[in-house]
Amino acid sequence: MKTYCSVPAKLILSGEHAVLYQCPALSMAIDLPTHCWTEHHPNHSPSLHFELCDFAQKHTLSLAEYRQQAQKIEARYQSFVHHQFPIQNVLTQPIELILCTLHHFETHFDHIQPFDTGSWSFKIQSDTPIGRGLGSSAAVIVSLLGALIKYHSLSVCPKELLKLAQQIEARQHGHSSGIDPATLIYAGLLQYQINQAIQPIISPPLNAWLIDTGTPESSTGECVMAVKSQHQHNLALWQTFRTTTQTIASAIQHSEWHNLQKGILENHQLLIQIGVVPEQIQTFIAALHTQYDAAAKICGAGSITGKQAGVILCLSNSNPTELCHTYGYHCRAITLQQQGLTCEFI
Repeated sequence: MKTYCSVPAKLILSGEHAVLYQCPALSMAIDLPTHCWTEHHPNHSPSLHFELCDFAQKHTLSLAEYRQQAQKIEARYQSFVHHQFPIQNVLTQPIELILCTLHHFETHFDHIQPFDTGSWSFKIQSDTPIGRGLGSSAAVIVSLLGALIKYHSLSVCPKELLKLAQQIEARQHGHSSGIDPATLIYAGLLQYQINQAIQPIISPPLNAWLIDTGTPESSTGECVMAVKSQHQHNLALWQTFRTTTQTIASAIQHSEWHNLQKGILENHQLLIQIGVVPEQIQTFIAALHTQYDAAAKICGAGSITGKQAGVILCLSNSNPTELCHTYGYHCRAITLQQQGLTCEFI
């Protein structure tokens, strides 16, 4: 028995960080898929085999070894929850996110004992650049959960899947708003707010570019904790984020290009204010505005140290590739992905 599952990547147009403070955010699925293959062979020696193509890693664990490692990850997470451990030390290797996902699947669906019989193989490969703010962790989680749910023919609604993925993602980032897995599950362009119904938004084609500035020195978890320590109680700041997101959503719905660019520039300034846009990125975005009449902003957690900040969304009628090359950045046009999580037997 084999299953295959794929999910898109996500790009936040507005509301990163602010979404954790009861503000709406806008997120879109883009065509950079993550793929997961699972295979099960019944036998009398339970084992798990993993191939992580993007890291050129292969691992084989007995059932006991997998469960022991999963329990250690949970213990480290509980230490983080009790302020005894930094979030970046909870998951320290790529394989640990996989083990954590399997553990939570097994716990959530404890009536099926999924890994107690036979040999399981998992292969994951992604077109999404890792650690750039494109939801690569959520993509691994959702694609793996989707493949297991398909294999076991479980009836799981999107809301239940989102809640489970969010629980796992917290082990990676410290706290999960749910926006990343929600975007991968539902796709298209969404307005997302914690504890609110997800609102699809009809978007016209956008003259938008995805610019990769490189892996940030700071992890998502570190940036989230830094912003929380400095700005958690600044209600006026989060209200300004809320207003800016609403401006951007309205501009998209009414095809108002000038107002959309204006909202993106305002969002960029707010991200500078909370300290997650490195100076080199600020200089680059200013050059985009001057040379291409473009509006641009970072689209992930950003970085509180170094020169890289993951990916940038650039709204421009002109291709900014030439300027990107001078900075050593990669640039590509963005394609909105309308199809979210897909799974099938193969």
